[in-house]
Amino acid sequence: MTTGDYWFTHVYKSQAAARIRAGEQERLAAEVRSAYREQQRAARLRRHQVRLTASKPDDLVEVASWVSSLTEVVEWIVEDLNWPLTYDPLAGLLARHRSGRCSAWTARVSDRLVGFGALNVRHGGQVAELSHLLVKRHRHAVAIAVEVVRQLAARAFADPQMEVLRLQVYAHDTLRNRAYEQAGFRAAIVNSRAARVGTDTWDRLEMFLERPSAQRLL
Repeated sequence: MTTGDYWFTHVYKSQAAARIRAGEQERLAAEVRSAYREQQRAARLRRHQVRLTASKPDDLVEVASWVSSLTEVVEWIVEDLNWPLTYDPLAGLLARHRSGRCSAWTARVSDRLVGFGALNVRHGGQVAELSHLLVKRHRHAVAIAVEVVRQLAARAFADPQMEVLRLQVYAHDTLRNRAYEQAGFRAAIVNSRAARVGTDTWDRLEMFLERPSAQRLL
């Protein structure tokens, strides 16, 4: 056996095996960390229970103060808007809320306002659109957003006629996409180049959540 053969047979292979073992150990450790983070998230939500209440005008004023740029406004509203704005989208939302065409909800932890979302009922009460999801900047913002979406979905499906929830979100909007996916929504339609913001064009996703099969009417 030459020196090169010995090195390949014994040294290289042993080093490769060590790298494979290290990679497997890191993968297992990552799974443990992920499970631990999920347990911690659940524990935080139990300690700081997120609850939804019907929105008031003063709530919307505070919620609007959380967005500080044109980009954030477009991501939040997810509508085809002309800039500069010729109307107040929050005033329009509140008017629809008062007329009963939609329901606007604020999320609180203790007495602190931490999130916001709305439900718009369509198609004779069988479809609802979830919109205007916004969560205050916080290190647990994703966990709070997931809980807000889950509670909004539960409220919608409390109506036995409700069959499906739908929503629109921009493809690059990481926080909202994560919250929707973790709450069970799945993307079904991609609208390419749906919005232009400055020199950028954004893709928009349409996502859906069907009524859980256990809750379906026979």
